[in-house]
Amino acid sequence: MFGVIVTAFLVLLVIVAVARSLVMVPVGQAFVVERVGAFRTVLHQGPHFVLLFMDKVRGRFDLGPQILSLPPQALRASDGTEVQATAVVHFRVIDARAASYEVANPVIAVEQLTITALRQETGLMTADHAIGSTEDLHRSVWTVLHDTTPRWGVETVELELAVSPAAAPETPSTAQEWY
Repeated sequence: MFGVIVTAFLVLLVIVAVARSLVMVPVGQAFVVERVGAFRTVLHQGPHFVLLFMDKVRGRFDLGPQILSLPPQALRASDGTEVQATAVVHFRVIDARAASYEVANPVIAVEQLTITALRQETGLMTADHAIGSTEDLHRSVWTVLHDTTPRWGVETVELELAVSPAAAPETPSTAQEWY
């Protein structure tokens, strides 16, 4: 009787170990696997076996197109006037290993780079120039994104940019306006 219980326990343990070692990667995704803390491989779609207690899935990345819509940004132009800019970035992860090890989070990195580039480039032009010729601002921000993101394993596909004058404040800003 004792032998049957031990055998059943061992069979159950083997089944659990095999089930935990099986990694199913969905279509359009890639998983980065580390073995004892060091990069081992990138798993693409399908079933894969990893060593239990040795391998760990460090990152899971969607390889399809992703859309990042930035909230409206109040940007200060070189003449001190504020303009409102909104941006939509279309990108995709092309190298899961680089996306895992070069930046902490590729989505946040693309968002922060876009906002920083918008602020930098808007600060170099007047508000009228930024509003009137959005193509120059678009070209500058696109160049920054297109040159920087491949190092992160990310390909920037498209950038949509809209610049408008800043909205007037709805509430009075000084005490005199209250009276």
